[in-house]
Amino acid sequence: MTSPSPLDVLTAGVESYSPYLQGSGELHDPVFDEPTQYGTAYHALCQAVLAVTGPPAERARHLDNARRALDAALTHTADPTLEPTGSSFSRANGSVRRSNHRDFTWPPILKTFRILRDAGDERSAEFAERIAAVDITQSFRSRPPSNWASVWLSGEWIRIREGLSPHTVKDVDGWLGEFLADLLRPDDGFYFEPGKPNSYDLFTRFHIADLLVEGYDGRHREDLERLMATGLARSLAVQLSDGSLASAHRSTGQTWTLGAQIAFFTQAERFFSARNDSTRARQAGEAASRAFTSMRRWQRPASTFSPVENLLPAGYRVGYETYTGDGHYANLALAFLACAVQAGFRADKPAVLERPPAVRAEHVPTFRGVAHTGRYSVAVNADPAPAYDGFGITDLTFGPGRHLQFASSVRHVESGGFLNLGSATRAGGVRGEIDVLAQRTFTLDAPIEGTERADGAGLRLSARGEDGAPYQLEVSVGPAGVEVEESTPGVVANRTLLIPYLRDLGSGTETVVERTPDGVRLVHGVEEIAIGVDAEVEAMVHLPYGFENRRGLCGLVRLDLAGPAEGVRFHVAVVR
Repeated sequence: MTSPSPLDVLTAGVESYSPYLQGSGELHDPVFDEPTQYGTAYHALCQAVLAVTGPPAERARHLDNARRALDAALTHTADPTLEPTGSSFSRANGSVRRSNHRDFTWPPILKTFRILRDAGDERSAEFAERIAAVDITQSFRSRPPSNWASVWLSGEWIRIREGLSPHTVKDVDGWLGEFLADLLRPDDGFYFEPGKPNSYDLFTRFHIADLLVEGYDGRHREDLERLMATGLARSLAVQLSDGSLASAHRSTGQTWTLGAQIAFFTQAERFFSARNDSTRARQAGEAASRAFTSMRRWQRPASTFSPVENLLPAGYRVGYETYTGDGHYANLALAFLACAVQAGFRADKPAVLERPPAVRAEHVPTFRGVAHTGRYSVAVNADPAPAYDGFGITDLTFGPGRHLQFASSVRHVESGGFLNLGSATRAGGVRGEIDVLAQRTFTLDAPIEGTERADGAGLRLSARGEDGAPYQLEVSVGPAGVEVEESTPGVVANRTLLIPYLRDLGSGTETVVERTPDGVRLVHGVEEIAIGVDAEVEAMVHLPYGFENRRGLCGLVRLDLAGPAEGVRFHVAVVR
């Protein structure tokens, strides 16, 4: 069977939301039945791109949908006195809060307008007048260097290029100067949003790169070109082997991060191809295809495209954050894909399974590391945000096209405590009380150390707990699997290995746990992962319910090990 193309995925996703497009042109969220944040504007762009890239027989319908949605989005964006749309959604009781998120609507409004104008739409002149009349100082809440401001800035540059703005390239230079003065750092290839989320680093760099794509030629052009190179290096490093983005702080596990990767890597491929940099262009193209293999997994059968990296029904809200809703975040993901499709993305580069050994170890202020070899990627977080992740190994992935991965910390729903693949110390004998290392607070003794060899890569970190007790984690990634040693040197105690695993992502297949002499095997349909520990297992406890993470409903396997020790060694490998 032929795998769905980017246009196929875009079409299926957009059509899954078409029933929620109102006669007014507003897009309603399928759960909360009202407009949400920037969903209408991004749905308009998706419909417009389908009009020019999809089947000619559907062109008129898509143009009409795009026109109506643009009308509604522009009406709301131009008038800040109108009630804000929904932007926060309670999982507990279904209540909705609203705030001004108009900043995000400007690029899709401008891009949709251009497509309609180039298609000869009869309302183009009217739309141009209305776009020219928008006062961005009144409609948009944020100013540089906020990541929100990078969005309206990329849209405003298009308005300037179209001759519809009172602003000039000099104004854009000033706004970019605010970003480059501190938070946006070309030397690091990173945007330092508070909390340092990988997601909003990517989000902001995409919109800054869009200025280059749209012909920015002001005094910061060299800075932006340098950021394209360093940003590509960072995005390649923090993309896991399954195509997803390494966990770190908020918005991890959202499908828009997959769409944004596809769009950014497509930008980078075109940018470096034009400069005859074939190595960077090839790497970017492969990474875009890898992200696409992940994104196409999240179309719910006979339902809406998922805004999170699982297929559970929207009403479950598993993997959602309070500000996540289907109407806006799924359409944001699809709009990023639409931008890439319009730019020529066809996923014709192989989603390379056997990646060469590579490692990135970051110290101040992120305190994270990622290592890759072959089909394996592992990410560690030494300074997790308490509301989002646990300490230690946050991600361990096994390549594209698979569902069973260790992707983000697992949360116990009742207690709220986070669990990672890792160990705990145990009081007393088997099934005694445990102290989970992933739930402790540690301070690094030295920067995370990354190692690369011809046949693999690794990470090593040393830290101390609040009580001064030492801690060490060593991870080695090779073609045959991942070796982990987690220890508290000088502290001898009974040990337990904890294996929080993805049980149900909503695909119709659940993970089965099988006991083995040295650990367990996790079987998910045709996928199988083996986890073995280098110690005698005295007892196993399996708790299949009460846990979840960004990928779905989870379970927990607890292996109580014989004899006191300073640490635990275990290994993880793909069986099939």
